Parts: sequence; structure tokens; C-alpha cells
Amino acid sequence: MARTIAEIQSDILVAKGKADSLSTLDILSIKERGSLGSELTNTSKVAIWRLWVHIMATAIWMHEKIVERNALVSRPHTLSWYRNQALNFVHGQDLIWENGSYQFDTTDLDASELDAKKIVKYCAVSEVDLSTVIKPDTTVTQVFSDYFHHQVGVVFIKVATENSGNIEALNVNDLPAFKEYIARIKDAGNQVHITSTKGDQLVLKLDVYVDPLTVYISPNDIEPYKALIEDGKFPSDSTHPFDTNNGVLISDPSVKPVEEAINKYLRNIEFNGAFVQSYLVDAVQQSEGVRIPILKKVNTAIASISADNPEDFNIVKGIDIVDGNRVLQDIEYFIPKAGYFNLKEALKIEVNYIPYTFYRDNRNA
Repeated sequence: MARTIAEIQSDILVAKGKADSLSTLDILSIKERGSLGSELTNTSKVAIWRLWVHIMATAIWMHEKIVERNALVSRPHTLSWYRNQALNFVHGQDLIWENGSYQFDTTDLDASELDAKKIVKYCAVSEVDLSTVIKPDTTVTQVFSDYFHHQVGVVFIKVATENSGNIEALNVNDLPAFKEYIARIKDAGNQVHITSTKGDQLVLKLDVYVDPLTVYISPNDIEPYKALIEDGKFPSDSTHPFDTNNGVLISDPSVKPVEEAINKYLRNIEFNGAFVQSYLVDAVQQSEGVRIPILKKVNTAIASISADNPEDFNIVKGIDIVDGNRVLQDIEYFIPKAGYFNLKEALKIEVNYIPYTFYRDNRNA
């Protein structure tokens, strides 16, 4: 980053103080010749020598800014560059060529208006590494064009906006303008694939042992909950009318600590970041009244999959039926296809609450 004028002036003054040629004797000799050199000892801010220092500092600052700008526009564009350009998209403004690069004309916008027009609030940029496709230790059976089937050489850009604190896909009317913007500023020859889709669906099922002195569980639901654990089912699979207040804090019935911990964890996942099962369990473990959280099943699917067809969901953790056989799928982490989960409309949390009293129930202990 280029230095400020004040920083350059300070560096010049430091250099002046170290210069033997600008000692008091030299200054006096200059003074005897009637020169303005005597001003070098003048501490006034308007002394002629200080004005010359300011002029030189300004000239050096302008030079450094030009060099910095030239380096910026001439360097190869990285994935980070594409991300920064996406976040700087200003919807509805003219795109002009200025100082060696495309820029939006924002002269008629104040800070709040500019922020409102920057509709891309989240962005992730990636590409396929050729080394993940080529297998040098095996016999070559593919022509080079086959590598493009794996989308090698393509820059993938996922973007999203924000509405009332929730991540959302770009409006279908806004996305074409953003795609045109990227098409104009991208490097020639680069292939760019842009997506902005509705957040993925997520279904979480947990068994949670809680302190019955802290967390409410209806007495009528304790045995059905235990039966569900033994049968491998969950409240949604049962016809028993479970109390909707199960899981609230006894001290504050407006709080469901398990659900709040889950929502907080999911909201804190960075855009296009990974959902990590052990991190979710750790978050629930820290909740008030929770003794043992057990994550039983994690199902996820893109937004276009119907919730009425659970067999279309990706079974991340749990029992899946493959060719009539029960297969345990257990993936520690995964990244949602859209880059985020639709927490507002497509998050389903099912919790089987059990009082933490089994140490008394075990008669052989």
C-alpha cells in the first residue's frame, strides 16, 4: 500500500536529521551567503524548507499511487480478485472504463444507497484442480478433451444476497445483470460458471439426554421417547401426541436451548463452508441443561428436491437402504451445493428428549 503524504514527510524529516551536510555549521555558512538556507532551523509550519518538503512528499505520494495502481491492474487475476469484483458489483449503475480498469459510476450515490445497490453479499470462488483428475500412475485412456468433462479450467462463482438477516439467492431479474458484469470484466479466454440458487434443505435428528431439573419434558412423553430410541424411530414417525413444549428451559419457557444452539451453529457457518457433524454436537453439548447429545441422522438435499420424497435426500449420517441392504453412511463434513442452507424454510430439527437419569435406571450398576 502506498504511503500517506504525512508518512513520506516524516521519513524526509528523519533523513534530514541524520544528514551531516545539514548540520548547524553548514546552515550558518549558507546564511552568510544570504541564502534562505537559514530556514532549515526554523520550526514554523510555514517555513519555506517545510513547504518544499511538503511539495516533494506530495510528488512522491502521487508517484507511489500510480505505481500501486499499475501493479493492481496489471497483475494476473486470482480467485480472490474474482471474489472482490463480485462483492463490488453495483446493481443498476453504469460500468465505465477508467484508470485502466472497469469501474461503476457511483458519483450520484451516498454511502447507504451504494450499500443497498451492492446486492452480492456472499461469494465463493473455486476451480477444479487438474491434479485431482489426472492419474499419472495409470495408463492414459482419455483424450485431453475428456478433462473438460470434469470442468477443469472453469472458474466457479457462487453468489447470494441477504434479506432480513437470512441468506437468499439473487433475484432471477438481478442475476442476468451480474452475469453480464462478470462477462465484461473477466480475463479473455476464461470460462466462468455462475450460480445463485436457493439454499439446501437440511434434516437433523438427535437423541438428547437432558437434566430434568433444567429442561422440561412432559411426564407423558418420557416412555414414548424411550420406546422411540429402542425402535430407531423419531417423534415425527410416531402417532403419539408429543408435547410441543418439550425441550424448553423450566426457568424460561421461551427458550429451547438445543434448537437455539443448532440454529446458531448453522448461521455461523461461513458461505460455502463445511457443515461439520462434530462441531454441531459440540455446540449442542454447550447448551444449558444438555448432558449427552447424540446426532442420529443428517439428511440434506438441494432445494429442487421435494421433501415428500425423502429417498431423494443425500443420507449423510444414518441408515440407508441400498439394493435391499442396510448401509451406514457417515460423512464427517460436507459443503451444501448452494453454499448455504435455507434455515428459514427448509430446516427440520427433530429431537428425542430423554431425562438424564439412566444411571439410576441401571440396576446392575
